[in-house]
Parts: sequence; C-alpha cells; structure tokens
Amino acid sequence: MRNKLAKTVLALSTTFLSLTLSAQEYTFKKVREFRVESLAEVGIRDYDPKRNVFVGFIDKRSEGIELAVFDANGKIVTSQKRQGEEPEDYQSPALSMGFSPEGEVFVQTSLELVKYDLEFNRISKVKYEPKVTTFVLNSGPRSKFVPLNRGTEVSFIVNGSNINNIVFNDVPPRKIEMIDYYDAASRTIKSEIALSSRKVFEGIEDKVFPVRINPIFTIDSQNSNLYFTTSVDNEITVYNPINWNVIQRIPVKHEFFKALNDIPLRESNLAFSGGMPRYSTNEKILKFDLDLLGLVYLKEISEATLELMKSQVMPYRMNNPEFQRIILFKNGVQLPGELTIPSGPIQMTLPNNRVLVKVVNEEEELDYYAFEIWELVEN
Repeated sequence: MRNKLAKTVLALSTTFLSLTLSAQEYTFKKVREFRVESLAEVGIRDYDPKRNVFVGFIDKRSEGIELAVFDANGKIVTSQKRQGEEPEDYQSPALSMGFSPEGEVFVQTSLELVKYDLEFNRISKVKYEPKVTTFVLNSGPRSKFVPLNRGTEVSFIVNGSNINNIVFNDVPPRKIEMIDYYDAASRTIKSEIALSSRKVFEGIEDKVFPVRINPIFTIDSQNSNLYFTTSVDNEITVYNPINWNVIQRIPVKHEFFKALNDIPLRESNLAFSGGMPRYSTNEKILKFDLDLLGLVYLKEISEATLELMKSQVMPYRMNNPEFQRIILFKNGVQLPGELTIPSGPIQMTLPNNRVLVKVVNEEEELDYYAFEIWELVEN
C-alpha cells in the first residue's frame, strides 16, 4: 500500500518548474512521461542510449527481487529473479546495478560483482572480501553501478552511493575512509578519501560522531573523473580515481542547511525527532553534459512539519518533492538560486541534460508506476 500524499503538497504545477529562490540561468522543463505497468514496486537505475533501454528491478516482496530491462516506453522487456544459490545468482542483496560500455548489465553486492547479458544470463562473476559490512534492506539495488575503468578487468567502488557502511571495530572518526574499491590489478579491496580530509569534519579527532555520514559520488562517463561529497558537507571534490589526486574543489552554499552553520560540525545543529533526522542532507550528485553539475539535497524539516506529515500519512522527505532542492554549477561555479521538480524525486541523469523522475502519486493503489523526463534548459 502506498502512502497517501496530502493534497496541499501535490497542489503544485506538473508542467513547468517555476519554483526558484532567485533568478536562474537554467530551469527544468518536462519533456516526456511513461509508466511501467506493475503492481509491485519498480526502480530504474541506468539507461543505455545505444539500445534506448533502461535497467532496474521489480520488488515482488515475498517473491523476491526481479532484475528487469524496460524499453523507452516503460514496457518490461525481460525480468528474472537472480538472488539465490544457483550458479546464475548473486547471494547477498544487490547494492547497485548498471550497464557496461558494451551494453551488458553489472549487478554488485557487498560480496561480488556479477555481469549478465540482457536476458540476465550470467557472463562472469568476481568475488571479494569486504572490509566492512554494508547495510541495505533487501529492496532492490539502491544506486547506479560505478566502474572506475573500462575493459575486461573492472575496478569499481564497493560501497554504493548514499548507502551506510557498518564498521565492526571501533575506528576513530579521523581514521574512517569513505571509499572502498576493488582494485582489479591486485584483486584486493583498497580504501581512499579519509573523512578527516573533508574540511567540514576538520577537528573531529577521536570523538564519537553523532550522525552517520554517507559517501555520495558519481563518475563522469567522458573522462572518468569521480565527483564526491558526503551527506553532510559543503564541498564537491573532483578526484582522479587512478591516483586519487584532487583535481578540483567546488564549494557549495545551500539555502537550507543549518547543520553547516558551524564548522567543524556541532551536535546541537543536527536536530532529531524520535531518532529521525530533521537536518538537511545531501542526496545525489548529477553529472550533466559538458560543464554542468548538479547537487540534490533534502532541506531540513521543522518539528511541527514532521508531526503534520505523520498525522496526514505523508511520505517522508526522500519521497516528497516538496523537500527536494537542486543546486547547479557551471564550470565549477555555483549558479544562483535553487530548483525543484514538483512531481517526484530525481532518479538519475540522462543524455542531453535530462533527468529521470519517479512520480509520487496521490492514489493509495495503482496498477502502474509513473516516470517523467525533465530537461535542463537555459532561460
């Protein structure tokens, strides 16, 4: 059963975005919509422009997760359950999935990387021993698979973007590294980007940090540069993932992010309600074509608004477009104002400066899941 969304939230324009906090050089315009006929939850994680198909999953709950290929109109081309103990299967819940440059499908868990063809027949499998256990509910791959190089031997980031890692031993914050990756040359797991190297966390030393910090990243498919930030951060850092040298530091100024008012971070600025965080969080980095970059974050929520949402059975922030904000950068410089898309949360970028949006529906039960494509256009 899907939660009903209060009419006050969905009384927003669904045709053209005009919500900005100041004059904008760009805005989002809806260009297309499609739907996937399914009673079960649908997620889309990657797009192949050569074949004009999407890859994702269908969450059939007790029946398991089915990996799926969808055509450009949302039709399910093929789907297969592939978590299990058979030779074709992966054994633990999938963290990420995506297309290879050749059009095959990678599915990555916390223990293995499996490559499938478009019918989900297994092509190859790489097993590895993780340094930490990654916590993820068995609800389908959470993010897009991020390879660090091309070719038959692929290096890749093990911990998915915006996914928690659980460290078994008591590692002090100054020694926590945010990226674990499988190095194909040595066939071992290596770590990079120390939490203490982020300016926002300077001075944390060995103190117990009050919140869990997630790594957030994406890869530029053109030059393979890694764009990285964390869930509570005021900088996007561009790395060369071959030697992990810093290429560029892009400062970020959020309109709604009280937790970043004091650096280093103070626990008093990180508001909670019944264990639920109310402070703003970075959610996703969007690498558009050419020189445009985006950062999606969820703005903070007041105690009163949170109680109202609970009383009206409204979806929490991550599925509520009212709280989603998009900051744009051009040539590494932040553009004025912040954008929002009124129909739902952004799933990923597409070619031609477009994004895929999963529509939040008001109805309690539907027999389909709706998606929209919005294009970033210059005013």
